[in-house]
Amino acid sequence: MRERLAQSLHNAVWLTLGMEQQDYRVQRPWSVKVVQQSQSTMPLAAGTRIVEVFDRPELARQLLILGEPGAGKTTMMLELAEDLLKRAIADKAEPIPVLLSLSSWKNPQQSIFEWLVGELKSKYGIRQDLAQQWLKNNQLLPLLDGLDEVAPQHQKACAVALNAWSIGELEQRPCGVLICCRREEFEQVVRQPLSLYGAIYLQALTIEQIEDYFARFGLQDVWQTVQQDEALQKLLTTPLFLSMFGLVQTQGKFSLSDWRSRTTSDLKIEYLLDTYWEAAIERELIIDPVERQQGICSKTYGKKLPPTRQAVQRALVFAAKALEQESQTELLIERMQPSWLPDKQQRNSYRLLFMLFFTSVFTVVNSWARLFPESLLPLVATLPWLKYLLTMDNIVPTEKIQRISKVQSSSISVVLSLSSTILFGVAWLTTKIGTRWSYLLIVLLSGVAINSFVRWLIANMRAEIQTQVVANQGIKDSWRNLFFFVLCVLLFTGLLCLRFQFSIRVFIERGFSPQVFFGYIIYIIGFASFEGGGNALLQHFALRLVLTWNRYVPPRYDLLLNYCTERLLLQRIGGRYRFMHKLLQDHFAKMDLG
Repeated sequence: MRERLAQSLHNAVWLTLGMEQQDYRVQRPWSVKVVQQSQSTMPLAAGTRIVEVFDRPELARQLLILGEPGAGKTTMMLELAEDLLKRAIADKAEPIPVLLSLSSWKNPQQSIFEWLVGELKSKYGIRQDLAQQWLKNNQLLPLLDGLDEVAPQHQKACAVALNAWSIGELEQRPCGVLICCRREEFEQVVRQPLSLYGAIYLQALTIEQIEDYFARFGLQDVWQTVQQDEALQKLLTTPLFLSMFGLVQTQGKFSLSDWRSRTTSDLKIEYLLDTYWEAAIERELIIDPVERQQGICSKTYGKKLPPTRQAVQRALVFAAKALEQESQTELLIERMQPSWLPDKQQRNSYRLLFMLFFTSVFTVVNSWARLFPESLLPLVATLPWLKYLLTMDNIVPTEKIQRISKVQSSSISVVLSLSSTILFGVAWLTTKIGTRWSYLLIVLLSGVAINSFVRWLIANMRAEIQTQVVANQGIKDSWRNLFFFVLCVLLFTGLLCLRFQFSIRVFIERGFSPQVFFGYIIYIIGFASFEGGGNALLQHFALRLVLTWNRYVPPRYDLLLNYCTERLLLQRIGGRYRFMHKLLQDHFAKMDLG
């Protein structure tokens, strides 16, 4: 939280944002009086902090923040989150603020409470039962950014769902909430008063604040030129563009004549974002003369040559388009999907690669798993693996293993006892019949029991990482978790062998080769490996190969993303990446991949 707040102020100049109370934007819950749109606004005193507004008794900690693009809505939300977090640390009775983006709300039939539970599990790794309990006990205070980033066709429905949540069942109502939205989208798309107790609008920066900003950078001469252009002054009243202008000017990339040649506001914004890209990609990263003398080019790559500007731009355009497609603002390497590939031929290449890897592994395992006659082997051995080919377009890594509850652990004993009972029954039949086919039936049923146990184990122990500390942590941890699941399955198989006296000696007495016994074990290990995360690892590897071949990402994608944070193009929070601002993401999403 503090890291993201610091990165949003990359020019290290604090700007005190003016606020204006606009309570007519909301409708107080349970209020009989309907506020008219003509109600006058009320500017708040200069220097008022957002936490002071949020704490006003009449607002009941339910507030809407509106503003223009880049006005500082998210920065103000982060400032409030930091103050509330300090308060929660000092007083255990205070709720803990949680930052969430409404951009991931995509299902109009889903309630906000259900969405919150899902997001808390996805973003913070909180178990769903705990998330429900903490929300109902008012231990969490949601800070919701990006109502304007919800798909346009769902924004009004999202507002309706927010209202139903705030005035719905008593145990699900929030103890407080903050919602951020752009003014224009709120007026033209949402068009639904929110059931909150207050709203503020972030005022544009004053001429005095802009002039003071230029003075801090020693750009008084430039300010004299800016004063002659009203359109430029208006744009610079938003903190984002002012900070961008500061970097562009210090890098000497801004041309007033080029600016004036842009006739519309959209073209002027596009020009500023283009020049910001030029300034960010070309600025010196290493200031220390000693480090520069040693040949260090960046903190990320050290003495190695960093990626070319073309490679950086192509990677950013690809990331922006993928995030736009998924209606997301945060990029996680382990969550990349084949659907991000823009071309059908590229998606087919991914499928072909995965099938090649899968077939290679399957052939090795299957060559050892000859437990049945040749005529039955292709059918019986292939069926459990077909689902991997049918679900190859959805990558779900085994990021984390969670503890099994007492109820779940007791069901393991039930599964083991039930499996043993069935197998003992078939064993008794074997002693009566004494044929090789009856013993093959035992092998088949034990395989079914083990497969069922593997699926149950994965479903109950697989979880998402609470907080990604490093990039691509989910894939890296999947390797370790894969071996854990294999050991669990081998332990379960060993227990079945002990209960059933299922040993290599019995195989030999029945006329089987010892290789068959080991083939059976290898088959089980292969199945457990795929279920425990091996399938996702093969999928991710195939996807990364296609992405690298098409020059969308380099082999070390994490290094390029870290390099972009150095360049002030992305923000990094643990293993998550996001553009410096949604406008910058939208700007790159409009570019051609080439």
